[in-house]
Amino acid sequence: MIKHAITISLVTIFIQFNISGQDIFRINTDTISSYDLLYREAEDTLMIGKKKKKKKNVFFGIKSKKGFIRSTRGRNIIYENFYYIKNPEIKNKYAQEIFFYDKKKKKIVKTKEIIDDAVMMHGPYKKRVGDQIIEEGIFYYGLKHDRWLRYNSSDILQNKEFFSLGWYNESVRFFWDSEKEKLKEIIPKRFGEKQGIYYAFHNNGKLAARGEYAFNYPIGTWTEFYSSGKKKREIKFVDSDLNLNKSFITREWNINGKLIYDRALFIKK
Repeated sequence: MIKHAITISLVTIFIQFNISGQDIFRINTDTISSYDLLYREAEDTLMIGKKKKKKKNVFFGIKSKKGFIRSTRGRNIIYENFYYIKNPEIKNKYAQEIFFYDKKKKKIVKTKEIIDDAVMMHGPYKKRVGDQIIEEGIFYYGLKHDRWLRYNSSDILQNKEFFSLGWYNESVRFFWDSEKEKLKEIIPKRFGEKQGIYYAFHNNGKLAARGEYAFNYPIGTWTEFYSSGKKKREIKFVDSDLNLNKSFITREWNINGKLIYDRALFIKK
């Protein structure tokens, strides 16, 4: 009974932290904007008389190289056309998804940092099944940027997303400092609703919490981390009969990484 009370208390504290944090730090907040975040080079053109000629394979002022992947999924042949740069740079130190082309695995992978034997995605991207485009967008130093579209096999638009340096364009950021250099949390927003992956960070820059929103409600498993980077607890959100989010801790670790609570084992007892 005591263990159950502690579990409820911890979940309550976690939820209150996310709600109150948005108000307490509102003075140190802003919204994502492509124009104040993205460093734009001079226009990728060459002047020839009064006409402008675009530089070949130059995106955001950076020369890129073409890449190509051919794979199979069942009876379908999948093609991916992309561009990449050999000298990677981290343009968003808080980004949790940076895209590279892994030359050994011969596929596009997601990571949080620069990896060996891989080149950073930079420039337009298209994914096709046969002649049908099913996804297209653009990368900026490995980060999803600007408009991304997904289609079904009948060429009907299924999803449209707008990004800026890896974040949803409407996302709201909160900072630990008034200079807005240390990110505290980022709330993903699409069309005015909380939608997508939520991140919170410790003052030292390490991930503090991660979870997902769908239509303003937290869903799935949310994870908290210690400032050392080790896992602290996992919290599961499920829909109740009243269509309200019910949450409970599924697992918890101490600061040394030892598992101190497992809900599945606790229920069996």
